[in-house]
Amino acid sequence: MALFTMAVRETLDPDMWWHLRTGEYILQHGIPAQDVFTFTVPQNAWVTHEWLSQLIMWLVYLAGGLPGLILFFAALVALTFGLLYLVCDGRPYLAAFMILLAAITSAIVWGARPQIFNLLLTAVFVLIVERVKDGKWRPRTLWWLPLLTLVWANLHSGYLLGVVLLSTYAVGDLAQRWLATPTERTLPQPVIFQLFGATIASFLAAAVNPSGIELWIYPFLTLGSGAMQAYIQEWLSPDFHQTYFWPFAGMLALGVLGWIFSKTEDSEALAGVFTEPDSGTVAHDALRPDTAQSRVTITDLLLFLGTGAAGLLSARHIPLFAIVATPIIVRHWLAVLDLDPKGLIDSTGKNQPAKPLGSLFAVLNWVILLVAVATAVLYTLSKIDNNQTAIAARYPVAAVDYLQASGLDEARGYNSYNWGGYLIWRGVPVFVDGRADVYGDPFLLRYRETFEVRATWQEPLDEYDVDYVLMERGTPLTAVLAASPDWTQVYEDEIAEIFIRK
Repeated sequence: MALFTMAVRETLDPDMWWHLRTGEYILQHGIPAQDVFTFTVPQNAWVTHEWLSQLIMWLVYLAGGLPGLILFFAALVALTFGLLYLVCDGRPYLAAFMILLAAITSAIVWGARPQIFNLLLTAVFVLIVERVKDGKWRPRTLWWLPLLTLVWANLHSGYLLGVVLLSTYAVGDLAQRWLATPTERTLPQPVIFQLFGATIASFLAAAVNPSGIELWIYPFLTLGSGAMQAYIQEWLSPDFHQTYFWPFAGMLALGVLGWIFSKTEDSEALAGVFTEPDSGTVAHDALRPDTAQSRVTITDLLLFLGTGAAGLLSARHIPLFAIVATPIIVRHWLAVLDLDPKGLIDSTGKNQPAKPLGSLFAVLNWVILLVAVATAVLYTLSKIDNNQTAIAARYPVAAVDYLQASGLDEARGYNSYNWGGYLIWRGVPVFVDGRADVYGDPFLLRYRETFEVRATWQEPLDEYDVDYVLMERGTPLTAVLAASPDWTQVYEDEIAEIFIRK
């Protein structure tokens, strides 16, 4: 309930608008292969890698409008971290604390956006592999992963994260067996080879999508885009002067401190078996009884350091680190605190479980629960009720009303990058929007010439026969346009300004 309430957000993501219109277009005309929303690059190819997410979003919108999207994506976030909670040892207390910290860390990307499906499927992949490593699920469960990857590849190009995650588990456990001392959680070698097979099958399954094998290359093209890395905020490295990145720093610190202070245990106690109910028992490799075994494994190092480095390079990857690193951090802090993995109990057995609560305390618990539920409901309703006000404060609602009333919406306009998606939602042809991959680096750099008022700022406007400019109020560009003899301001409010050619 707490996670769901935390995830309730107004529909303010700038890309949500064109995702919705794309879902509508797919339902009516099929999946587009070229741009259908701009007058600047209509000939450009469009790898619609999020087509299934967009279709789902549009269907949710048809069923429940923007409030439906708010509730739907809040539920996906709650499900994501609910699954992650099941992965973690130390339930309920230590696991719950780390899940809340991980949720706060990942909250920087929450909203009505396809990327939330990446978080959910990352949690599903971690759950499956970790349950197999713990011996709770059969190794054959790993063969569900290619099917899940097929679905993931049609939801978002972030499917590649799942493939990398699986290969990291396989390489890490194999290295643990060949280069170090196996632990009780190290997969037996036959199961490691099954995991390698599932990884390869997952990569192949990703080609079953409308773009085919082109989707194998697409994620690398996105990661290699200089313009996207330089100008899109969530692709930038986290600025730890901003308080909303502090939870990420806290998780990094907790992970490192957990490794430093994690206790070791006799490897003889770690000797065990991996049981496959239908195929008998596969024995672990023998462990030397005189060797102290560190809880830090090669797999843990690869997963934690790899996703941590990705988060330091790009804020967009921080939520993925939060999901992958949480079970690792919990395991090591259980060792630091010498707690039983099944709960907050001293592993020595000295601390006895608490006595059952009396009837008065039971009633008090129910009262607290009802108050919490009522608070969550009221908070959610207030967010839904405030949604349109929040949209009007972020987007040029009244300015677009003016464009449509004056007929300028049929002309060619130069618009703010952040508002392109909203203009698509309102049916206005755009100069640019959040689909940076469709436009390509040369066009985005050309767009920036005007936006940053460089010496050649007028050239892109002339090249694309721009009739009007719609921009945030008080930008350098609007100041230059106001002073230019070639442009006249025809509209202004607290959010936006509109200029037309004289």
